[in-house]
Amino acid sequence: MRRRFLLSFTALGLLSAAISGCASRAEVERLKKQQREMRAMVADQNVAIEGLRRRLDILRQELAERSSARGGPVPAQLQQRLNELDGRLTAIEQRLAMGSLPAPPAGASEPSPAQPGSAIQPVPTARPQSPLEVALAREEASAGSTPDFREGLNLVRQGQCAQAAARLKEFVRKNPKSDLADNAQYWIGACYFYQRDYGLAARELSDVMMRYPKGDKAPAALLLLADSFAASGETTDAKLVLRKLTTEYPRTEEAEQAKQKLRELGD
Repeated sequence: MRRRFLLSFTALGLLSAAISGCASRAEVERLKKQQREMRAMVADQNVAIEGLRRRLDILRQELAERSSARGGPVPAQLQQRLNELDGRLTAIEQRLAMGSLPAPPAGASEPSPAQPGSAIQPVPTARPQSPLEVALAREEASAGSTPDFREGLNLVRQGQCAQAAARLKEFVRKNPKSDLADNAQYWIGACYFYQRDYGLAARELSDVMMRYPKGDKAPAALLLLADSFAASGETTDAKLVLRKLTTEYPRTEEAEQAKQKLRELGD
């Protein structure tokens, strides 16, 4: 029996014809790549700052507990240092939001409020983020002030795919010409993929290609579509999608990942 969610590669062929023939394609892809790299850099900065703030909060709590156990307040010097670090993190977050945060110097280390000789124990390292959390953080960093879209991403983070799909599709309906329309459709499929509902994931990701073949999420949608097929044991279809990705979007980072996945699949 023919697989229920197999993407029609006749349709993919038609998409290929529609996408090809752009005289300035290489330049457009180069600019898009630069834009993605900048967004990724900002997202990485956000993730690092969030980790530092969590560590600072943990340290503040530990100091308060230690002081309470000893029956005295937090030493003024340490309290001042904590406040200074909190202020510096706030300033960095504000600069990052305004797009003016420079790259940190090479070899720069994270600030630590611990003083030499103090009895403070090392702060536990923050829990590593999953690939989904990292991808969502990057998406949120580039989303700007779009509350409806952010609410949809938050539902994706919670694994509430049906609600996320409704919210994100409503966002697309209200903002059909938004640069984030293809992003919204992509995240519907991504939500189902990370919930291991590969059939629905394939269907929603296919819609990205059908509706937004020139959008900047098209390469990522193809890559995740291939992963959906591979996870369902549809190796042949996964290879077809990966080959399309390398052919139609050769200068993207997703194309490089597709080449690696093809090697892993024995192509």
